Amino acid sequence: MLKALVFDYNGVLLNDLKYQVESYWKAGRNMGFDIAQETVRRYISYPPVQKKDLYFGNITEREWKKLFGLKERYYYELIDQKNLLFPDVEKILSSLAKQYALALISNTVRSLFDRTFPRYLADLFQVTRFADELSKPKPSPEPLLNIIQILNISKNECCYIGDSVEDIRMAKAAGVKIFSVTTGVCSKEELAEAGADRLVANLEELSSQLKIGKS
Repeated sequence: MLKALVFDYNGVLLNDLKYQVESYWKAGRNMGFDIAQETVRRYISYPPVQKKDLYFGNITEREWKKLFGLKERYYYELIDQKNLLFPDVEKILSSLAKQYALALISNTVRSLFDRTFPRYLADLFQVTRFADELSKPKPSPEPLLNIIQILNISKNECCYIGDSVEDIRMAKAAGVKIFSVTTGVCSKEELAEAGADRLVANLEELSSQLKIGKS
């Protein structure tokens, strides 16, 4: 019996992919790096520590700290006054929280989540884990296994909801089923090839599938 749902953030709850890509691109260009936006997009679901090398090569920690600070500044400027939540996130999460324990694992940093996600919705999650808090972020299975332990459930009582191949790799390594939504960085074909247990178009379809599974 399913008892817990663990969500990714960007691309699943927050529709901010183009702003993430543009902010990394602008920060790189500002510091003299000729990086293509398609390259940024390809690795956008990776944790920041891996993006550093994939995007900008062997730069110093000082350069990376400055560049990441620029990226965050551009990002917040780009999203200012915009509602980036996917449709019906409030309704769907509030409904699911009455039936399941909710948790969240993201390769973004906590400060971004705290600034972009409404506090009353964040409070629906019993556990949250972000890349800057983890020694081994996604696709390592450790964050997901840790949440399973905290919630005191078994692997087959949990599923993960993500939008990327990295999400699938983590879930598979942890032995947890994954619903892959096609609202984020990866195409339906990429997610299917990576081994998603189920593909859904959006959170509304996820909610419907979960209701069918309970009936």
